[in-house]
Amino acid sequence: MVQADPVPMRPQVYDKVSRDGWHLNIRIENEVVNSIPNLANAQNSREGFVTASATATAVGGANPITDSIFILGYQLGCQSDVSAGLQYGGTAGLGPVGSLGLGGGILPSAAVGVNGGAAGFVQTVLQPGVIVDLPLSNMTLGPSGQAMLDIDNIHIKADACGGDVTIRSYAYLRVSTEAAHTQFAIYGDPIKI
Repeated sequence: MVQADPVPMRPQVYDKVSRDGWHLNIRIENEVVNSIPNLANAQNSREGFVTASATATAVGGANPITDSIFILGYQLGCQSDVSAGLQYGGTAGLGPVGSLGLGGGILPSAAVGVNGGAAGFVQTVLQPGVIVDLPLSNMTLGPSGQAMLDIDNIHIKADACGGDVTIRSYAYLRVSTEAAHTQFAIYGDPIKI
C-alpha cells in the first residue's frame, strides 16, 4: 500500500444559546488526517495519524456554570466487524462395507472393506457496520469560560474490520447551571483511512 498525502479538513463551527442565556461556541480547526499503511501489514486493520485544535467558549449567561466538560475525539466507522475471527470445522465418518457369497458355487467367500467421507467448512460472523467513539482529549471550561484542546500527530487505528474504515472528528460540550443543562456537538467531514 502506498502512503497517502496528509489531508487538511475544513473547519467546523457551531453556535448555540442555552435556555438560561449562555452564548456557547465550539469549533474544530487545523485538522489534518494522515492515512498510513498498516504497520502489521494486516488486511483487516487500518491506521492513521490525526492533528486538530478545538475551542469552546461560554459567555453572557444569567446563572453561573456549575459543571462542564469539553471533549475532542474521533468516531471510527467499520464497514463490517470481523472480530469474531475465522472458525474452522469439519466432520468425518467411517463405516464397514462387506459382502458374503459363494465362490465357485461350493466354498463361501467374503469381502470386507471400509467406506469413508469427510466435509469441512470455514466461516466468520460478519456484524453489520460498527461505529465507535474515540475521545482523545478533554477538559472543563476555565474561569474565563474558555477551553482549548490540541492534538498533534495522534495515532488512531481500527482492527478486525472488513472493508472500508471511515473516521470523522467531533467536539462535544456540556454545560450545567442551577437552571439548565445544555449539551451539543459538531462533527467533521468523514474521510476514509
